[in-house]
Amino acid sequence: MENLVYDIISWVGLTICIGAFFIKDVLWLRLATLIGCSLLFVYYSHIAIPQGVISNLLVLLINAYYLVRFASARRKAISDGKISSPASSVLTTEN
Repeated sequence: MENLVYDIISWVGLTICIGAFFIKDVLWLRLATLIGCSLLFVYYSHIAIPQGVISNLLVLLINAYYLVRFASARRKAISDGKISSPASSVLTTEN
């Protein structure tokens, strides 16, 4: 039963990573790749394949780095007033 769980994890991770090739938005692309590689990292760690562990860990870290950079650049742009914050861009209805 335990191996079935890890097999499902690997298929879901692989599906997410392949699906990421169809994503055009960079934020969602990096998030999907991060999640997919995290799942594949867990799977390759379980079956003890060093090449899979290292390659997925590297892709995971690269995507995490760029997501952090994206978040800090967005936070800086919001604080500088260059873009509106998500909370202030919500439409309100007046009676």
